[in-house]
Amino acid sequence: MVIKMKEKVVIDNYCENRIKSNLLGGVKTEAVLVFTRTALERIFDKLDEQSTPPLLGTKENTKYIYDNLRNLLNDLKKNVISVDYLIELMQNTKNDPMNTDLRRETKYEEPLIMYNDTMAKRMNYHFSTSKTSIPELLIICILSNWFLEDEKSTKLYPFIDKYDFLTLIEKFEIYAQNESDKQIKLISKMQLVSIDIIEYLKKAQYKFNKSRTSKKRKRK
Repeated sequence: MVIKMKEKVVIDNYCENRIKSNLLGGVKTEAVLVFTRTALERIFDKLDEQSTPPLLGTKENTKYIYDNLRNLLNDLKKNVISVDYLIELMQNTKNDPMNTDLRRETKYEEPLIMYNDTMAKRMNYHFSTSKTSIPELLIICILSNWFLEDEKSTKLYPFIDKYDFLTLIEKFEIYAQNESDKQIKLISKMQLVSIDIIEYLKKAQYKFNKSRTSKKRKRK
């Protein structure tokens, strides 16, 4: 949603109280959470249409998984921007390139846009042909790899500590043991894909444009 106030364009970031790091390392954590929020919103939009989630083993097992994911999404909505904000920001800047406020805001968000795009592209790489996946598990594994395996700080996002990602992963593994070998392999694939996505994010480096020189410098 775009609200025009005189000549200034204000874009809704779909977030009650955004938590933003000014450090590039912290921006990568924000990218992981923006990616997570996006995936969970799509998951629950689809589940809400179906009215009931798929049964993952027992009812208790299913309830534990989806209650945790629903609560996580609610926390993310309060503290992490929506990818829709980034998309609208880029689109409006493209449509109005002379708007200095939009250009400044887009420049400010460039690292986050790049890191989020890195994860999205890697996701598309893995599922460009095969649509078979367990997005709920993939998201949990990504969070586990980032915050537990790589020990990234949750200081800015303390609500993350409420969620036991290892137990959530274990719930899926227990469910798979009573299913087919195909399901076990699919769960293993989600874990491997999550590692790959995180590795690509870790390697991604935002480069500031150092080629720009001020007019004052040129005069000198």
